[in-house]
Amino acid sequence: MKWHNILEDLTCKLTKIHALKDKIKREDELMLHLWNDQNTRKLTSLWLKHYYNKKESKSIAKAQIFKNAGNKQFQAKNYSESIQSYTKCATYAPAYSLESSVAIANRSASLFYLNRYNDCIKDIELAIKLNYPKELHYKLHLRMVQCYLKLGNPDLAKKIISIIRGSIDDPNYIAPSMKDDIEKRISGVTFNRSCTQDESLNIDGLLDLRSMLMFDENPNFPYASLSIDRKFNGELGRHVIANRFIRKGEVLFLEKPVSFVVLNHDVVDRFCQHCNRSNRDIPIPCSKCLNTFYCDTNCLNDAWSLYHCWECPGSQMGLWKEIGIGHLALKVLLTCTTTTDTIKFNEIQNLITNFDKESIEDLIVYGITAVMLTSYLLEYTDFFQRNDLNDHLAKKFFDNSFNSNFHAITNDNKHLYVSSLLLRYILQLICNGHAVSKSDIQWNENNFSIGQQDIVATGIYPSASMMNHSCDPNIINIFMDQYLIVRALKDIATNEEIFNCYGPHYRHTSTEQRQKILSSQYCFTCKCKPCTQPNLQYFLERFTAMNCSKCNGALCNIKNSLFCLDCFDNPKDFQQNKIEQAETLFQAAKSCIAQEKVEEALEKLKNCLNIRRRILYKYHEDIVSTLNLISELYITKGKLADAKECVESTIAAVSERSGSSSTELLDTLDTLTDLCIICLQERSDTTSSSYKALLTKTYKYLEQIEELADFNYGSWSDIYNYIKKKRNKIISITQ
Repeated sequence: MKWHNILEDLTCKLTKIHALKDKIKREDELMLHLWNDQNTRKLTSLWLKHYYNKKESKSIAKAQIFKNAGNKQFQAKNYSESIQSYTKCATYAPAYSLESSVAIANRSASLFYLNRYNDCIKDIELAIKLNYPKELHYKLHLRMVQCYLKLGNPDLAKKIISIIRGSIDDPNYIAPSMKDDIEKRISGVTFNRSCTQDESLNIDGLLDLRSMLMFDENPNFPYASLSIDRKFNGELGRHVIANRFIRKGEVLFLEKPVSFVVLNHDVVDRFCQHCNRSNRDIPIPCSKCLNTFYCDTNCLNDAWSLYHCWECPGSQMGLWKEIGIGHLALKVLLTCTTTTDTIKFNEIQNLITNFDKESIEDLIVYGITAVMLTSYLLEYTDFFQRNDLNDHLAKKFFDNSFNSNFHAITNDNKHLYVSSLLLRYILQLICNGHAVSKSDIQWNENNFSIGQQDIVATGIYPSASMMNHSCDPNIINIFMDQYLIVRALKDIATNEEIFNCYGPHYRHTSTEQRQKILSSQYCFTCKCKPCTQPNLQYFLERFTAMNCSKCNGALCNIKNSLFCLDCFDNPKDFQQNKIEQAETLFQAAKSCIAQEKVEEALEKLKNCLNIRRRILYKYHEDIVSTLNLISELYITKGKLADAKECVESTIAAVSERSGSSSTELLDTLDTLTDLCIICLQERSDTTSSSYKALLTKTYKYLEQIEELADFNYGSWSDIYNYIKKKRNKIISITQ
């Protein structure tokens, strides 16, 4: 049975607690009722047992199947495919088994032949740690020597050769008959190898990131800039203000999460589950479970000691993809239990829960999840045996209000204490959790790049959570692995409040929808400018508006009445027949495209565009979609200059709709730059004024998208580095 079915069943049956709604004021009061409810305890335990019986374990037989597949692919020189098979072998191989170390050693060989020398060295070191047979270490060390030579580091290569010579003198590991052969192989090493420089940006932790971003931390506000302060008043609660003038682009927060969890359980091997760094195709699997992966052994070991030793059985049981935010709440509890940073511990405890504003139905749902997680820790881990809750949790609180409800944490109430904390964390995460995104590069059918932000995890960042919401925020959130970087989206005046957006943005979501979302999830009515000022309340309606015949402004249908948002004219009718005529032409053009009648489709689209430009507001989304479709057809016909003009015609509308610093504008300009580059390549009149004008325009667009990529994704991102390479491409074709 799925977890949501358990929740529905139990929530319906807990009618007694529904009746106590007005009497339940704290987490522990609700959890006392739920923990003492025998039906809740029984059903959650049965659910856990069901998943325990289904758990998938390591298997030498499966590991060997993948190892054999990898060997065949390696022999066929399909090195990339062999890496995937060796990784699967390592995933299924039991800890420190021969299959585990051999899989990683074999993977290092594939990496070597793909010229990935740093990754090869990393896997060699890991294979040795995993007890790769000592009598074969010399093979790995010889491969490592070649890697260091390829990387232009002969000193390290010589150091490894010394290690090899030391090992072959030990008869316990190397047979005397092998010694001469190994010596010959060492003698065959030459030190005039070509150099392959590693040009990747190496940012190792918070200190490196601080240095790169020139970030100075506020001693009174952890992870916040010196330029901002945390304040409190009765109207706004805790909030953040600027203590000086802040320029657009300045970094306001640089924060590591208390905890985070990956969202897409189908691709858990893509990112390190301890630091969120990309694993690429060479993750290091957990030695116990099959769906937890790390970027290196440091993360693997740190994760195990801090939380994964208790999280791992649940991974084997497949629990975490079932329970949503409950997984992150558990991870927060485990991290809080093991942390020695009492300041960070208390930052998380002080986050708002909205316990008094949530419906009793929702509280019961969250409380049942807390009961299940506590039962999991009790029945399938040694959490309660290994941790003294007084020392590892209770004594860390600066404010004793939560602990005072328990008097002393005894054997009788330790389960109630933990389940109450879990409920608190679930509630805090609902209104304070951050979506953690990664920038990526995708390609459309015409091979033009499209930047994309993928949400890969959910994390909790206590300091950044102090910002209040606005549907028109003055900050932007970007990520470098697990680290949250908050930048000023615009200039911010002294004493002006710093606003985040909790999800619904006025450029993407209507006022009515935003109010529903914020009221439902965050329990407040938003009174920001886009929600209250008439000129912003109907912002989105502009892009489906008609053209006002009086002022050429946005003529909208608001509450079944025509109204111009710019001159306030109130005409009685509009050209509905023309709108329908344009739509008919647009759909007919799409049918022609499906039949590969490109010329006929173009003709219909041009007529459609002429009508739409006459009767629709200049930034109407239908005008943009028509121009984009015409551009695609021009690209198909090889008329790139015409395609470029169409894309240029959409820039003003995209900027108006999404903002001058938006990723949508970046995408449009990126496509435009690609078209410009191809146009430059195809032209032979390189000395003409028109060629020089196009070149100047291309550089202008390129400079703009570089700035947008750095601002939205960071100079460490793949998207930014890809765009930087475009400049080199332009230089190469214009020399």
